[in-house]
Amino acid sequence: MDSYHSFNLIVKNAMICTMDREGRVLRRGSLAVRGDRIALISETDLSRSALAERVIDADGMVLFPGFINTHIHIFQSFLKGLGADHRLIEWLNLSALPYGQIMTPRQHRLAAQLACMEALKSGCTTLCEFFYTNQDPELAHACIEGMQSTGIRSVFIRAFQDTGEEYGMPSMFIEPAEKAMREVEALKKRYRENDMLSIWTGPDVTWSTTEEGYRTMLAYCLSENVRYSMHLKETEVDNEMCLRTYGKDIVDLLEEIGFLTDRMLAVHCVNLTENDIRRFAEHGVSVSHNPAPNLYLGSGIPPIPESLRAGVNVALGTDGAASNNSTDMLETMKLAALMQKGLHRNAAVITADQVIRMAASGGAKAIGMEDRLGSLEPGKKADMILFDPRHLKSFPNHDAKATVVYASSEENIDTTIVNGEIVYHKGVFKGGLTEAELVQEIAVEVEKMRASAAAL
Repeated sequence: MDSYHSFNLIVKNAMICTMDREGRVLRRGSLAVRGDRIALISETDLSRSALAERVIDADGMVLFPGFINTHIHIFQSFLKGLGADHRLIEWLNLSALPYGQIMTPRQHRLAAQLACMEALKSGCTTLCEFFYTNQDPELAHACIEGMQSTGIRSVFIRAFQDTGEEYGMPSMFIEPAEKAMREVEALKKRYRENDMLSIWTGPDVTWSTTEEGYRTMLAYCLSENVRYSMHLKETEVDNEMCLRTYGKDIVDLLEEIGFLTDRMLAVHCVNLTENDIRRFAEHGVSVSHNPAPNLYLGSGIPPIPESLRAGVNVALGTDGAASNNSTDMLETMKLAALMQKGLHRNAAVITADQVIRMAASGGAKAIGMEDRLGSLEPGKKADMILFDPRHLKSFPNHDAKATVVYASSEENIDTTIVNGEIVYHKGVFKGGLTEAELVQEIAVEVEKMRASAAAL
């Protein structure tokens, strides 16, 4: 048989929700993968006329493009529940900031495996790590290598802080922006970026960044074609420092220095104004909407329907597990829909289709990979999930998109495929990693972490 008709993988008998521009759905079809790309999508059973190294019979299941989690702090996977029932600054000083100072490289690696495995189990094929515990370069290496061990597609955002002690930012996290950019460049050289790993940078948050820091980072990113991300207008406190120091709103400052570009991913954006939204749309800035932490920390509800109507690209993120208590993208999708319906008292203000597009094509555009990810189309990367609705919570399945957004959980994810490789299938992870073994290892390290914290 001609090699043209041989594939690495065929998924057959699935309902295929392509999430392409036309919203094409095959009620019963096949998808073939050759290498790391989608080769064919057909309404016929491709396994009858072509060879494949592996065939998955997905009868009764739905094939979706993989979801893209555009914001997480991986080390916080060790901190679930710490600082509960406090607002942002108090929560930071009870959980993320003190424990971020003492966690070891081994703990960062395990945290990465924990976060990535839960992400894969909830239908996520790409994870964007916003990394700000920069006191030891080995921590970044451990995090990246932990991510890579799971097979997830990774974006590593090596952030920086060049001020902020008055707000509680630990001095060990603070560094000149020039030094931070040298570290970013070193990471790019060490890991030889490709489709499976991208290295970004970004200022952590407005109250830990100087204007000089913004300008230094921006000059580096524009000259080296590097993407960047930052927390922006998560709470009212975010803007305090900027108004006091520069006498202007943070978005005004960023626009003035040329920071608002299509390379920028702004996270949270709870307090965006109509003028902010307009400028984001004009400059091509993407937004990472993180519904769970915005509710958990009492930060508020961002203007997502308004942003979408204005043409802003909106993606989804879970944020760190210390302000979410999970890395579950399915839960994130449900919250993203329900919070807006309740706020606007309008059930149609945001739809299941829009939420899935935020998680898929919105995420792909936010990370600069819309030509390769975000929908199921020949030529695109083979990042996809098989969703099995035949569980108590999600059955019967009258509307696949509504079922995914409103009636699903991690048990529904049968298979997660990244770059053409099966990395999770029926409870089994790539490389022999098991939940039980990982939990046991983490339990030992958590006790060590608590002992270190008690000794401070």
